[in-house]
Amino acid sequence: MGDTTADLISYAGWDDCIKLHNEHVELIAPTAVGPRIVSFGFLDGPNEFHQIEADLGAGGGDEYRFYGGHRLWYAPEVSERTLTPDNEPVEYELGDGTVTLRQPTEPDTHIRKALTVEMADDEPAVTVTHRVTNDGVWPIELAPWGITVMAGGGTGFLPAARAGTQDRLPDRSLTFWPYTSLGDDRLSLREGHLRVQQDPDGEGACKVGSTGVDEWIAYVNDGRAFVKSIEYEPDGAYPDRGCALELYTDADMEEIETLGPLRTVDPGETVEHVESWRLYDDVPDPDEAAALQDYPFS
Repeated sequence: MGDTTADLISYAGWDDCIKLHNEHVELIAPTAVGPRIVSFGFLDGPNEFHQIEADLGAGGGDEYRFYGGHRLWYAPEVSERTLTPDNEPVEYELGDGTVTLRQPTEPDTHIRKALTVEMADDEPAVTVTHRVTNDGVWPIELAPWGITVMAGGGTGFLPAARAGTQDRLPDRSLTFWPYTSLGDDRLSLREGHLRVQQDPDGEGACKVGSTGVDEWIAYVNDGRAFVKSIEYEPDGAYPDRGCALELYTDADMEEIETLGPLRTVDPGETVEHVESWRLYDDVPDPDEAAALQDYPFS
């Protein structure tokens, strides 16, 4: 068995950041803002996440900052509540291989967000539990939404077909945002995956989503694959025309996103959404379609 260690460090202009690591991977979460995870990667390797350089080390104020890395939102997307700043310090609690980050209740929405991160002892794997609590006096309909902003230069993967099945009824759908062109060179559909390439020269934004029947989404970059898995609820009512998995890209970065089903959250109630993260290395180039088809992403 390996060991999982939590340390308080200074990072990117913030004091008292939590570094959680085992012998394979490391993760960094600030306590000055959030809840956020701003870095994740192999131990002593590159950060798999994109960061907003101008936001690093910042805090306080009413301006929404994206910061980069992993964040918790809740759907459906409505600017007045989605872009509520998370610029204040969070409470944190360290456990055995875990860290929990809790933000203050948002004063305008009466929503309180929290992340619990549990790192495996001896694998490049992390479980992230997202919690959204209604601290108001009225029920609120929402879906927890985990968004991970990936470094540029890679390719996102949405599973899009089950080869060999003979079912006569459809079991999934794809959703496209109004600003997405079906002729976008960054989009391709082959070998059972819808792929979205991050291109620094790409024009505008591109976003696609799908039902989550395959329960995973991935991003491959420079021989490494970051994979998120979820538990899909076939009878759940998901936002964004039924999306549990979404990919967004622009000229700077790519987001891989998972969502839980829409729920009515009563006052005092908390809903959870769990992602399982795993990092692979020595992954074939995305253009080697046959090899990727057999890779253990699920």
